[in-house]
Amino acid sequence: MFDPERDHDPGPRRFYLRLLAVVVISLAGCAALYPSVTAFSAGADHDTGCLAIEDGWHHEVAEPSASDVAAAHAVLPPAPTPAQLQDPEFMARWRVEWRAAQASPAVAVANARADWLAGAGACVPESRHRLIVSSLGVGALLLVGGGVSIARRTRKSLRRAAAEFATA
Repeated sequence: MFDPERDHDPGPRRFYLRLLAVVVISLAGCAALYPSVTAFSAGADHDTGCLAIEDGWHHEVAEPSASDVAAAHAVLPPAPTPAQLQDPEFMARWRVEWRAAQASPAVAVANARADWLAGAGACVPESRHRLIVSSLGVGALLLVGGGVSIARRTRKSLRRAAAEFATA
C-alpha cells in the first residue's frame, strides 16, 4: 500500500554508518585471524618455518613406550670414549653395531618420534595454540556481533510496540 506519510529518506549518514560497521567488523576479523595466518619459527635452533593454519592439523606421533625405550637402550652400543674414537678398528666395529641397532624396531620407533619432533612436530604445539587463540577471537567477535544485532532488533521492536500503543 502506498503511504507517503510513512516514507522517509534515511540520508547519507546511515550509509556511512553501515560502511563503518563493515570496516570495523572486517578489521576485527582480521585481528582475530592474525595469529593463525602469520609465520613463526620453531625447533631447537628456530630453523623450522611454521604456519599455524597449515601445521596445526598434523597428527601427533606417539611417544615410544617405556619398554621400547628400555629395549632401545639395551640394543644401542655405548658411546665410544675419546681414546676409542682414535682407534680405526674399534670405530669400524662400533659402526657395524650401531647400524645393527638402528634396524631394531624399538630404535625405529624412538627415531620416528625424534625425526617428527625435529621436523613437522616442532610446529604443532605452537600452531595449535595459535589456532585456539584465533578461534576464541572469532567466537568473541560473533558473540559481540550477535549481541549487538539482538539488542538493535529488540530496541526497534520495543519502539514500534510503544508507538503502536501510544496511537491506540
